[in-house]
Amino acid sequence: MLSTLHRLMHDKDDQVRKQVGTLAGHLRGDDLRPYAEFLAELIASPSYVHATPQLLITLQEAPDKVDDLVDLAAHRFLNVYGSDVADIRTGAADDHYISELVFRGLAQTRGRERVAALLDIFDRLLELGVYGVDRAIDGAVRG
Repeated sequence: MLSTLHRLMHDKDDQVRKQVGTLAGHLRGDDLRPYAEFLAELIASPSYVHATPQLLITLQEAPDKVDDLVDLAAHRFLNVYGSDVADIRTGAADDHYISELVFRGLAQTRGRERVAALLDIFDRLLELGVYGVDRAIDGAVRG
């Protein structure tokens, strides 16, 4: 089944990729570990642009440990949207809750490499002036 989904995630037809991108939202509230391979593949695929913000919300609300997927999704988010992430006119700013998701990843991980990778995301978000990052950091420090 994953090979079929892989093919669909990379389909030439954008409408097909858009439909695949909706799948992450259907997993909301479920344990995501059984779907980790699919989600990692989705994050790396052209369908990712259609999966956000639903994928990010699904990761935020997952009841299980998803720090590895948060790391992948947040890095991909910044790679896809780049400097547009701070521009309200582009629509990427709708995903301002990325900082809260990265905090969730930090709270779940103990690995030094993953902590460093997630902190690098915060650095990039701050450099880009992403709305809400400073408040999320302030809230975590006070928390």
